[in-house]
Amino acid sequence: MHASQLAEIGSWIAVHCGNLAYGQKPQSLDASNEYWTASKCRLQRWITTLKMFEQDLAEPDPSHDPWPALELIVQEILLTEFLTRIWAAAVHVHDYYQNTDELRGLADSTFISHIEARNRAVRLLLSRRGSNEAVFDRVNVLRRKMERWTDLFLSQIPNLEIACKFAFDRERVADFFSDKSGDQDQAWLRRQQLLMASFSAEVSGISQFSANPVFNKKIAAGILACFPSDRFDSTGLPKSARMLWLEKSQDDTQSLVNELFEFEVRSVGDSTTPLQ
Repeated sequence: MHASQLAEIGSWIAVHCGNLAYGQKPQSLDASNEYWTASKCRLQRWITTLKMFEQDLAEPDPSHDPWPALELIVQEILLTEFLTRIWAAAVHVHDYYQNTDELRGLADSTFISHIEARNRAVRLLLSRRGSNEAVFDRVNVLRRKMERWTDLFLSQIPNLEIACKFAFDRERVADFFSDKSGDQDQAWLRRQQLLMASFSAEVSGISQFSANPVFNKKIAAGILACFPSDRFDSTGLPKSARMLWLEKSQDDTQSLVNELFEFEVRSVGDSTTPLQ
């Protein structure tokens, strides 16, 4: 799965945050653990790779150009930071309204680690800026673009105070938040659809390659698994996530069948136990 597809899922989560926050069913801690585990593995790969690039750029080899691979890694870090911030905010909103703190610890841990990786990548680019101005400029444009988009979608979160905790610019989020319509009418829905479509078009053509496609897919699956199937109409999912959603729905059905089967086995066992 490409990093831009994770960003698309992040935009969908921001718009549909209420489906996670206001539901009555408890969320799956196992799903949140899956998100954290996959994120940690991806983070370790980022750090290992950035250390390698630091050595390569400190001792340049004319026969080896590390810049294309470095740009790919930094693009993934910046693109997926969008989802990391949005998901952390959404989980905080969920825990706030559900009066619990089961999910946000893992989301916060992932958020902090992601920021550390981002800062390391940015410092590396700044220190070697003179070696490749073109890559630095492209990455810097992407960084600024993603910061603005992140704040815009954070303003869709139904709790401004929580949204601002994960913002790049708190005042910008507050301004966007104040511009929102209070009534979710047809015009509001069309604006949301247009907003997500514009964001998708913005990020989809950034790169055709993915640095960590397997871990990205596991991260997406872990997040989507936190949304029970009865919360919303899946037609609102971004195109890149529909297959994951179908796989999740199949897993949910199989889990229900397994639970019913185990219940029947226990019931039969209890009925055949002789009375003492």
